[in-house]
Amino acid sequence: MKIAVIGCGWLGLPLAKRLMDLGHEVHGSTTRDAYLSFLADSGIQGFLYDGISHDQLSEKVKESEVAILNFPPSRSADYAAQVRDIIAQFTTKTKLIFTSSTGVYQDLDGPCTELSPIIATHPVFLAEEAVRFSARQFTILRLAGLISEDRNPVKYLAGKQNTDGQKVVNLVHREDVIATILTVLKQEVWQETFNVCYPAHPTRAAYYVEQAEKRQMLPPSFTFSVDAGKEIDPFKMVQDLKFAYSHSI
Repeated sequence: MKIAVIGCGWLGLPLAKRLMDLGHEVHGSTTRDAYLSFLADSGIQGFLYDGISHDQLSEKVKESEVAILNFPPSRSADYAAQVRDIIAQFTTKTKLIFTSSTGVYQDLDGPCTELSPIIATHPVFLAEEAVRFSARQFTILRLAGLISEDRNPVKYLAGKQNTDGQKVVNLVHREDVIATILTVLKQEVWQETFNVCYPAHPTRAAYYVEQAEKRQMLPPSFTFSVDAGKEIDPFKMVQDLKFAYSHSI
């Protein structure tokens, strides 16, 4: 297939490489001119997209069979409008995969499924709605906190005070996110919304102390509330896609 990856950064670049290895024609966006040659060296057909401007896609990119929307809301004053704008540049036959966030859920205690209460004004949820009402086939993936071997939130919490140690963590490895996207494409799963989160949920205290020790870092200090916080439930995806997480958090 011809696939456009909008946002070839920390997640999008290894995803684009994996798609290319599987024989797909991959077009990947970057915000920097200097990065185009790097994408070309990786075999990816690069193009510029800054996340805020209009009509930046070439005719070749617009004809992609699948567009993976993986650019952050941080650059745009109106993320939903920007998502609508870029979707409108693709053909009506282009299928969409949108990388959303579990941050769209209200912060309520207990298991959090795809049907749990949403923050209706959250900019990422409003962008989800732009995808849903685009008159195209789509799948929305609500990603938990993203980690990899070289990226873990303990680096930002090391030595900090008053972290709530009672709340549970909701994390997923980058490789499992990539595997999820490849599964959606292979199985042709559309008109769905899935949580993407590793199914184990240790407390922050247990998890961050362990991770700090592994990295020989000073762990955060903890307070302990009575609330465990929301626990993202990935069961729908595991059941519907027969998906197995393979990278422990």
